[in-house]
Amino acid sequence: MTSPAPSTRGWIGPYLVLAVLWGCSFLFIATALQTFAPTQVAFGRIIIGFVALAVILLVRRERVRIGRGQLGDFVIVGAVMTAIPFVLFALAEQRVTSVLAGLVNATTPLFTAVFVALLLPSERPDRVQVGGLVLGFGGIAVLLGVWNSGAIDLVGGVMLLGATFCYGIGNAWSRRRLTTTGLSNVALPAIQLAVGAVLILPFAVSTPLTGPLAPAPALALLTLGLGGTGLAYVLFWRVLAIAGATVTASVTYVIPLVSTTLGVLVLHEGLHWYEPVGGAVVLAGVGLTQWGAARRRSADAARAEQAAAGSDEETRSAVRS
Repeated sequence: MTSPAPSTRGWIGPYLVLAVLWGCSFLFIATALQTFAPTQVAFGRIIIGFVALAVILLVRRERVRIGRGQLGDFVIVGAVMTAIPFVLFALAEQRVTSVLAGLVNATTPLFTAVFVALLLPSERPDRVQVGGLVLGFGGIAVLLGVWNSGAIDLVGGVMLLGATFCYGIGNAWSRRRLTTTGLSNVALPAIQLAVGAVLILPFAVSTPLTGPLAPAPALALLTLGLGGTGLAYVLFWRVLAIAGATVTASVTYVIPLVSTTLGVLVLHEGLHWYEPVGGAVVLAGVGLTQWGAARRRSADAARAEQAAAGSDEETRSAVRS
């Protein structure tokens, strides 16, 4: 007797919690900056998230071993997936709203698609995906209000795009170099966070606090580390395992809703008309890019199935002859 397949409803709870945690991250960053410098916010969330994942590894009694040939890859991923973007987001939120930060974060899949195409030639985008990229990058121009030079802080906007640019490199590099390490879905981000912490440590300890210690910024940093950096990784991989890559990637659409709502209602930040419009265009481009990728994967799977069927038929014919 076979056991029943797990219900697809099993991913809904983790999915919603993940979207809320990542959507709240921009509020927590803005609050933590009242006391801590950007490098300290980045280091704090990384080290707290690492401790959370390390506890999980200890409870599971899981040994983590890294090959010498993998050290360079983990340094690259630790830098571009944690150290650099975490600092850039915190620096940017000293200049721009958390609303804008959350909306620009939605451009990550666009940069990921670009670098996947560069690093993985077998996954070069088709015309549908190229159309999605063009639409998405056009949405970035609307989102930032490029026609009005005084609409946003240019340096802050560049920092935000620099952070998602780094995420795109890190996602693509991870797919190319770290998918066959044999490490678990907890060990991989734990190593990534450990590397990021080492890279930021000298800057964090040498920078003075930006304000007096207070409960709210400290609690925000703790929550950012435990929830948005530690627990979020676990939830991400759980949703991926249950619901697949397409559903997991769609969390991109929910995060800006959470971050924008919190920015307006909790931080009382302003919202220009072109920010949600540009964000919607970006997400439309992301959706088109992901749909094109899913369509191509289905076509590749169908061709592989047909090739396998043809090979089986040739084998049967040879046996009969």
